[in-house]
Amino acid sequence: MQKRRGSFYRNSLVMIMLIASIPGVVMGFIIYWTVTNKIEGELQRLHHNKIIQQEKNIEAQFANLEMTFSHWAFEPNLGAKLKNLSFATDFEQVHELYRTLLIIEGSNPMIEKAALYIGSPRPVLMNKEGYDYQVNPGVLEQYKALMKREKSIYWMDAAGLPGAPKSSDGTSLALVNKLPGGPTEPYGLLIATLNKDRLEEQLKTLNPLGEGSTLLLNGDKQWKISSNGHRTNLDMALENEYESRGSKEDSFLFSYEKAVYSVSISQFNRLGNTWVFLSAEPLSSITSPVLLISKVILFVSLGGLLLSLLLSWMGSRRIYSPLDSLFRKLSGGHGREEHRNEFEWIEMKWDSLTKEGENLRSRLNLQLPVLREGFLMQLVQGYLFEFTEANIKERLKQFDLDSENKQIGAMVVQMRGLNWEKGARFSQGDEELVAFAVGNIAKELGENMGMPCDVLNFHDSSLGMFLTMPQEWSPERTKAWMRDFGNEMLQIIQKILKLQAVIVMGNTTTQISHVPYLFEETRQLLNYWDLKDTNELIDVVQFHKTSSQLAFPYNFMLEKELIHAIRIGSGEEAVKLARQFMDELTSAGLKKLVIQQGINQLLGSIQHNMLQSGINPIRMFEGANLFQELNQLNELGEMLRWLETRVVGAYVQEMVGKQDFQLKQFIETVMLYIQENYRTNLSLESCADHFGTSPYTLSRGIKQVTGINFIDFLTNLRIDQAKELLRTTTMKINEIADQVGYQHTYFNRIFKKAEGVSPSQYRDSVQKDYA
Repeated sequence: MQKRRGSFYRNSLVMIMLIASIPGVVMGFIIYWTVTNKIEGELQRLHHNKIIQQEKNIEAQFANLEMTFSHWAFEPNLGAKLKNLSFATDFEQVHELYRTLLIIEGSNPMIEKAALYIGSPRPVLMNKEGYDYQVNPGVLEQYKALMKREKSIYWMDAAGLPGAPKSSDGTSLALVNKLPGGPTEPYGLLIATLNKDRLEEQLKTLNPLGEGSTLLLNGDKQWKISSNGHRTNLDMALENEYESRGSKEDSFLFSYEKAVYSVSISQFNRLGNTWVFLSAEPLSSITSPVLLISKVILFVSLGGLLLSLLLSWMGSRRIYSPLDSLFRKLSGGHGREEHRNEFEWIEMKWDSLTKEGENLRSRLNLQLPVLREGFLMQLVQGYLFEFTEANIKERLKQFDLDSENKQIGAMVVQMRGLNWEKGARFSQGDEELVAFAVGNIAKELGENMGMPCDVLNFHDSSLGMFLTMPQEWSPERTKAWMRDFGNEMLQIIQKILKLQAVIVMGNTTTQISHVPYLFEETRQLLNYWDLKDTNELIDVVQFHKTSSQLAFPYNFMLEKELIHAIRIGSGEEAVKLARQFMDELTSAGLKKLVIQQGINQLLGSIQHNMLQSGINPIRMFEGANLFQELNQLNELGEMLRWLETRVVGAYVQEMVGKQDFQLKQFIETVMLYIQENYRTNLSLESCADHFGTSPYTLSRGIKQVTGINFIDFLTNLRIDQAKELLRTTTMKINEIADQVGYQHTYFNRIFKKAEGVSPSQYRDSVQKDYA
């Protein structure tokens, strides 16, 4: 607490307070009586400009709707063929019409319902809910009148459409387009009815303060739409005032029921007709802030004059209170510590807040690359389709990536050689570390070669490289630079990380909207690399998917042996056959896509046979998608380990654990006997006698294990062997029939019944496929 001051201090304080308060009082009166009117006028003008701008936005929405809707008149599905369309027989065309109407309804949120009227050969009205033949003479005359209108596309009151129900809850609009869209004689109408609620919501946007009303008037007075849903007394009074003033003014003040409204007028032409927006907002809602501020200033100034007299008496004790209040707010009630006074402490606090602000700014700069990569990832994956070209370029500029006068290049790198053996350079779980290291290599290499390179981590051991190169570069120079960049990266990855990689060089584009397709095309080529190569640089332009690259030598007999080993629970034999299957599949140096497709085929056959054996793969693998797991693997060793442990080993263990395993072993022995002796005259009775059981027991066991009876199993075995001989040998048909245990004539009949074609036709079709 400071000491009390003398009379000189109090007199000086009174003089200072009076000098400080009197100008405030005078300025308060000036603002209240003079400046208020100017501010009111300025606010009214700003409010009018804001409403005009909003009205232009609504006008643009109507223009966009008209342009979009007029384009549908030239849709091939709505062409002249509709004049001869039969709704009873042309099912596909009718279905396409339904789909077109659904697309039209979804093309713009303001469209509530789209309908199609076809005048010939039989008048019909069609919408997404169905079609209805028009037989009412009055309705037909109304449709004819609509088609005879002068304009090919026009607006009208939705209540005036033929057969439209009369509504008392407000007016909506309909946009009518003649078919066809040109000057030729129309044969139908395409009608879009606007959503009344959405139209009213658009009008309400012209009253941002939520008071007053907005009217949409047609020059022909065909419709008068209010934002209130129905015409109120205010709407009718406003319309009368507008008509009495004419259309020369763009704004005026309007008094109604002891309230003054600021009215803004906007006129524009829609398809040859004049539309008028009347937006009325209470003036009090616009100027009330100014009046309040003026009154506050006035009252505060008067209060300051009175307070100055009081402060002259209490000044010695109160002069310190503002500084004390500021100090308490900043300190939170804590002491000043070693600082001598509050001013030093406030200075220290200011420096602390400044440093904290700089710290936050530095953190933001650190996060900027992450935000930039996230935006580029959304762009590459096609999640920014709703943005325009200009918007995306502006966003890229915000992330310090200028794409003006640039061409975008796409490259994708897939790391290879990752293994988790003991003593290896990288252990399991280091995938992201490897991706981070390769990404840094790409960025640094791009900087050294004078070209910015943004790296995108796809989190599947592959990275995308977003390259921005000068637009004036020729395609040859661009490809040469990308090839040098790719070769240098391969060498650095192999030298530093001791890994191999596959790099795909994509095309370039100057359109940002083409970037997702560019990267999708580039990433798809990763499926065509040769898994036996070490490093590989693939060019999208020079790469050709020839038949030799896509050869598919699939060993069906080895597949059957593997499935048989799984069925009888022979784990070692099954693993051995799985390795043999992979060796044969990769012996020709096949591409990744073909190898994965071969394993997919084997996996499908195994699961099919396991289902026949009563094993539920969904329960066994807890809902896991094995095909998706396989597609995530990029190395031959990983694929083989996955096939041995995840698929073959799991199924063998499940088969061994089943309660009826002994029965299945017995049946598998019988099936093996049938496979070895199917060329002889086998029968159910002879097999049952051979194994010392009854035909009924044997037949039931085969049915339980395989899902088919003895005859079907034997027939399928013989037909499969016959197909193999037809594909791989030049034996005659009668020799093949004898080889698989059939007479010639009976073999032809059985084969055609099973395959739908004769043996010779089957051989011809197979030879054409391999030609």
